Amino acid sequence: MDEVEERRHVVLRNLAVHAGAARGRLRLSLDAAARLACLAPEVIAAIENGSGCASCLTVATHLALFLGLTELGLPRPRPAGME
Repeated sequence: MDEVEERRHVVLRNLAVHAGAARGRLRLSLDAAARLACLAPEVIAAIENGSGCASCLTVATHLALFLGLTELGLPRPRPAGME
C-alpha cells in the first residue's frame, strides 16, 4: 500500500469516529454541512458511517478541515488555559 492510500485510510478511519461529533458541535445538520462544504450529503454520511471507501484523500481532508478537525481527522487540542 502506498503512502497516499495509507494516509487516506487513516483520515477516513478518524473521520468515522470524530466527524459526526464535530458536525454536532457546530450545530450543522447533514444537509447544511453538505451545502456549506460543497459535498453531497451522501458523501458526508458515508464518511461518518465509516463506509466512505470511495472518497479520495482530498475530499476527506477537506471535510476534516471544514469541521475544525486536523488534517488527519482528529480533534484539535484545546489551547493552553482552556482545558
